[in-house]
Amino acid sequence: MTNGELAIRRFSPGDGERIQELNERAMAETPEYVTGAPEDDLQAVPSHYLDGSGEFLVGTVSGTLVAMGAYTTLDGWKTSFFDSERTAELTRMRVDPEWQGKGVGTAVYCELQRRARTDGYHRFVLDTGSANERARLFYEHHGFECISEEAVEFGDLTLDLALYENRFVD
Repeated sequence: MTNGELAIRRFSPGDGERIQELNERAMAETPEYVTGAPEDDLQAVPSHYLDGSGEFLVGTVSGTLVAMGAYTTLDGWKTSFFDSERTAELTRMRVDPEWQGKGVGTAVYCELQRRARTDGYHRFVLDTGSANERARLFYEHHGFECISEEAVEFGDLTLDLALYENRFVD
C-alpha cells in the first residue's frame, strides 16, 4: 500500500454499520474479545465523540473502510488512575485484520494525535488487554508507556487490562 491510497476522514452517519462490523472483526482476533460486549458509543458516534469533546476518524482505501480510531474526554473508572486535565482517552483503534501491519493504524493514530493537540489535549491514555501483545507493541512503538496492569470488573466480567499514557512531545 502506498500512503496515497489511504484516505482519513471524519466519521459520517453512513459509516455506522461498517464501523460496528470492523470493531467485531478486529476484536475477534484479540485475547480480550468478549462476545456481545456493550458498544453504546458505536451506536451513537455523533453524540459520544463529535459533540466538541472528541473525534472519530475512519481510514478508507478505494472507498472501503479499513480502519478507525477515536478520542474523547476522560471519564468513568479511568479517572481514578489518570488526571483528566487536558487528557483524552484514545479508543476504538481498529484495523481490519487484512490491513494490519501496512501503516494504516499508524496513519489514523497520527491524525488523531494531531487533532487532539489542536483541541488542546496534552496527553492520550488508553487501556488494552494485558495479553494483547500486538496492540501493546503498537502503542509502545508510538511512545505510550504502561503505567499499570489492572483487573477491572464490568458486571459479571473481569478483564485484565494494561493502562497506558502518552504525553505529547512538542
